Amino acid sequence: MDEKIESLIGTMKVMTRDNLGVVINPISLDDGVLTIEYFEGENEDCPECLMSPDSFQDMLKRMCSIQAPHVTDVSVIELKSE
Repeated sequence: MDEKIESLIGTMKVMTRDNLGVVINPISLDDGVLTIEYFEGENEDCPECLMSPDSFQDMLKRMCSIQAPHVTDVSVIELKSE
């Protein structure tokens, strides 16, 4: 991963840090498609603070279009809780 993508991933981790068990794991960047494993975690005190996988994907796509335009799409692999 390049520095711009690492920075964006760091931003997303900060945005979701209050949720327990969040997983944001970049897997690959192939032909402009960024693939990331994601689990939204849990937040009993603020369930509306959880970022659904679709919302996560949409936000990351928008951020990439501005800060890392070489990323043309984002693919999210949704992890399930055990």
